[in-house]
Amino acid sequence: MHEVKTSNRNMEKMYDLQLLMAKADDVANMEPVEIIKMQRGMLHDSIDFLTTILNLNKQEIDKLGDLEFADTIKVVNYTFERMMGMSDEDIDLAAKKQDASKSKD
Repeated sequence: MHEVKTSNRNMEKMYDLQLLMAKADDVANMEPVEIIKMQRGMLHDSIDFLTTILNLNKQEIDKLGDLEFADTIKVVNYTFERMMGMSDEDIDLAAKKQDASKSKD
């Protein structure tokens, strides 16, 4: 388990990555090459974010490189939630509420 510090520098990195992820959701008017470049950038920025924020060592960075992309995004989102002050219980409750609302649709 790594301690996540909410220094101004770390919070700025979090907001920068969140902004990039939000922009990646809006690809309707983008060319395929632009989309791929954005997604590639998001992958690199996600790995850099986790490496920096969690102060990962070489072995942990190698493990991160072998993760599935979807799992990497889950780790990033979990780290965001922790940095925003949510406890594990809060995160679990929010996930259950989201799952319940999805099952109603």
